[in-house]
Order: sequence, then C-alpha cells, then structure tokens
Amino acid sequence: MTQIRRALLSVSDKTGLLDLAKVLAAQNVELIASGGTAKSLQEAGYKVTPVETLSGKGEAFQGRMKTISFEIASSLLFRREDPQDCDQAAQLGIEPIDLVVVNLYPFHETLKKQQEQSEVHGFAECIEHIDIGGPTLLRAGAKNFQSVTVLCEPTQYPEFMKEFAEHKGTTTFEFRQKCAAQVYTMTSFYDMAIAGFLTQKTGAVLRYGENPHQKAFVLKDPFQEGLAHARSLQGKEMSYNNYLDADFALKTLQDVHSWQGPKALPTAVVVKHNTPCGLAVGETPLRALEMAWKGDEKSSFGGIIALNFAVTEDIAAFFSEKFVEVILAPSFQEGAREKLKKNCRLMEVALTPSNAWQARSIEGGLLMQESDSFNLANMKVVTQKTFAEDKQRLAGFAMLAVKNLKSNAIAICRQQGPEFELLTMGSGQTNRIDCIEKLITSRLADKGIQDLSDVVLASDAFFPFPDSVQVAAKLGVKYIIQPGGSVKDPDVIAEANHLGVAMIFTYRRHFLH
Repeated sequence: MTQIRRALLSVSDKTGLLDLAKVLAAQNVELIASGGTAKSLQEAGYKVTPVETLSGKGEAFQGRMKTISFEIASSLLFRREDPQDCDQAAQLGIEPIDLVVVNLYPFHETLKKQQEQSEVHGFAECIEHIDIGGPTLLRAGAKNFQSVTVLCEPTQYPEFMKEFAEHKGTTTFEFRQKCAAQVYTMTSFYDMAIAGFLTQKTGAVLRYGENPHQKAFVLKDPFQEGLAHARSLQGKEMSYNNYLDADFALKTLQDVHSWQGPKALPTAVVVKHNTPCGLAVGETPLRALEMAWKGDEKSSFGGIIALNFAVTEDIAAFFSEKFVEVILAPSFQEGAREKLKKNCRLMEVALTPSNAWQARSIEGGLLMQESDSFNLANMKVVTQKTFAEDKQRLAGFAMLAVKNLKSNAIAICRQQGPEFELLTMGSGQTNRIDCIEKLITSRLADKGIQDLSDVVLASDAFFPFPDSVQVAAKLGVKYIIQPGGSVKDPDVIAEANHLGVAMIFTYRRHFLH
C-alpha cells in the first residue's frame, strides 16, 4: 500500500484526537477536518484543510449537512488498483483520502437522557443525534479497505499509531480489514438503536417482554422471511414469550419434517417454556397430534403447537376443551378457524428451515453463530451389540428430539410401525444423571411405563463417565445414541458391552443453552 498522505477527521468524541494528529502531522499527512474537529486542531496549532475546500460547499441546515458530497465520497471509494478508476479520478480532479477518522453523534447517550426530558423535546433531540454523514464516510472507507484505513473509535488510535510507525507511514491489509469489520459492526448497532427507538415511537411494540415491567418489540429482518414476518390470523397479539416458544416449536418441527424426507408423515410439536415437551410423527394428522399432546399432558396445557399439516375442522375439534397459546401450521381451513377459540393465535408458517446465523444478546454485545445443523453421516455403532435397521431410524429421531432440548438433555423415544414419539425427556439439568434419575424416572412412573427394551435413549453430548449407561440400563434401556468424544469413551463403551447395551456415536454434539 502507498503511504497515507491525506486523512479526513470528523469526530464528536475528541478523546485522543490531538495525539493522533501529532503523529500524522509529523509524517506530513494532510489533515482534512470539519466543524468542531477542525477548530480543535487549529487551536492546537495544526494546519487544517477545511472539508468545504473539497466539497465546494460549507455547512448547511444548522449543521445537518457537513461531509456528504460527491467529491469526498469519491476520494474514498475509487479503486487505487484499477486503472480505469484512477484515470476517471484524475479527470474529475479527485485526490485520494487514505485515512478516515470518524465517530458518530452520541445517539445512545441521548436516548438515556430522554427519560429526564419532556416527550417532545426528548424526541426532537434524539432525531437530531441521528448521524448521517458519519456512517456514510465510515462505510465508504470501509468498503474500500484494500486502500483506505478507517478508524471509528478512539480506542483504535494506539494500535493504529503503532502500525503507522512500524510500517513507515502505511498500514497492513490485515489491520485495515479488521478496522473495516469494526466499522460495520459499530454502524449496525448504531442503526439498530435508531430502529428500535423509532419502532417504539410508532407504537409497533409487544405488550411487554418476558415480564410485565419489561418493554419489548420485534425488529424484522428485511432480508429473510421467518416467524417474525408471519401474521397472526386471529387471536391476541403475539407476546415476547409467545415468539420465543413459537420459534422453538417451528425449528423443531422443521428439523423433524426435513429429516423425514419428501414423503414426510404428519408431525406435531408441543413446546412449553422454550422446551419441546411433546413430539410425534403419526400416520394421520390427528394421531400425530394426540401422541405429541400425551408426551406431557400437564405441560401441554397453555403450550405452543407446531404442525406440518393443514389445520382442518377435525384438528380444530381436538382443541375444543384444551387451552393453547399459539398454533403454527402451513394453512388453516376457514371452518377450522371458526371452531378454534378466538383468543388462540393462529400463524401460517413455512416448513423449510432457514440457515441464517443466530444472534444471542449478552451484556454489551451479541454472540453470533451458525444454526445447529443435523447430520448423522458419521454415526457408528461402537459396541458389541448392534442396532437393527429400524432401531437406527429410531435413533435418528431420538437424536433430533434431544437436539432441541436444553442442555444437559436426555430424550427417550419409541417407534410403533411408521410412527415415532418422544416418550419422555429430561432437560436443563447440570448433569445427565439428574436428567435420568430425577426427571425421566418419575415421568415414566407417572405414565405407568415399565418396559424400555425397545426404546432409544439419546443424549445431546457425550457421557463423561460410565454412570449414565449404568442408570439407563437399570431402567431397562437397551439402545443409546450419543455424540461421543469423552476421554472416558473407552470406559463408557466397555460398560455398555458389560451391560448388553447397544450404543451409537454420532460425533456431533448438540448443546443448547
């Protein structure tokens, strides 16, 4: 990269500005600045090229227009390595800007202050603190990071100055790329705050969040269809918790529907408090629904139902004496809608899963990850006792069931002919022994189920010790599927062999927190 010769500085936060300017000026970098930034630099004795020298226009509209111009954007965007771009820049009299130092109007701080002000005054101040020129400069420079270095936060200045010194007035490609990523991260959070503020002001809010004292709203991804875009056909507006549980139910349904293939049988999922408590594949829609509901009848009350088949009048009749919050399905017959309770939310959904990245909020940021995909391609029987072909199919269903349970999780599943059901499960425990001994054992007793010789037990992660096999075998379990991967795998396999238990390793963990 060529040396940095020209830098554009426009900052609301002046922290570290003069230290940065000193380093740049020492290398004869031309400092181009706007408004208050230019004034601060000039008062410190630095020679400054005003932004209007490039744009041909001064500030306008009480400061709303400062840095947006064809000339400045072109100085950032034209490709230095492209002869055609360079020729055109020369014809237009455009000189390159090599460094952009911009931070944005303090919109977040203004939001915090708004509560202390009148509604009208607070709203107007928030609107004025929506930065336009700053994000434009940052995004333009970041797009052309092969040639342009972009700094959006004062915390980046020390590392930049070190780079600048070590590389004799330039920066490395890796550093510029990292800075560009930081720009797009920062502007995305900035825009999200503005979107949330305006969304709330339009009244497009949920009744409340997880609890009545918490505000909540939905931001809909314009690039991807999904549950957030689904319209409730009837019933009350969706709540925050409704959305969380409905999303979980839909993902579980999509998993099982996809696993079955093109000739998928009717599938029903029941979710309560973000946990699938009923899951079944049946020969008929009503049969699938009945089996799923009986998975945990106590928990099914007030739950979320997801179905991969149309809701007909017969299906609607099933719910006549039952209370459910939401029913998700590909379609609803008009007669069925009339039969269902009017306060029950009905939502038409697609059965094709999305491969979008998942976001989880933490204090001060977001965690991003790929969606957990299901794949049994590497599964292998690791014990002396093997699985019959039908038991391997059941093992796949059981692994799908446990994949969508909160870790630590155990699922016990049963097959009858072409039908599959989640018999019972234990989830959200700090160890798998508790899942089996404290949850599954009591639930099996409640159902009067004693013979587990034909079921498959699935675990979402490896068994760290042989004790899980021991307690499962004590219940009568003969078939287990688990990811494997523990340093104690040989001991676990040996114990399974000793107890006559068949076990499959999938080599694919499915933690869900």
